[in-house]
Amino acid sequence: MAEATYEGLERRRLPRVQLTGAALLASRRNVHQALTAVLDNINRMGAGFHAKEPLEIAEPVMVTLVLLNQAGEEEKERVSGKIAWGRPHKRGIMLGVKWDRPVTKSSHPSLYAYLRETGQE
Repeated sequence: MAEATYEGLERRRLPRVQLTGAALLASRRNVHQALTAVLDNINRMGAGFHAKEPLEIAEPVMVTLVLLNQAGEEEKERVSGKIAWGRPHKRGIMLGVKWDRPVTKSSHPSLYAYLRETGQE
């Protein structure tokens, strides 16, 4: 796996919100390649994850998140994206995923509502 390095000022257009939760990252090229990860941070443009295994840079993925709605019920959101970067971390690998399209109210209502509640929208 290629390692992306970053130095300098924050390049994100939207700050990411800290959010910890389980996620599934499934390759869209290889249906047999999927890994569980821990969501670290997220915004309308992408998210950061802790994983035990790497995925290749530019690998297209489908990310499944489980969120609690305002009634306390679980709702799944599936967001497509690509692996933007990966780097070793003390507990495995940190992976950055850039969504194929920004999260909107119509495309991902539960995730959009969460981001809005946390001041992202």
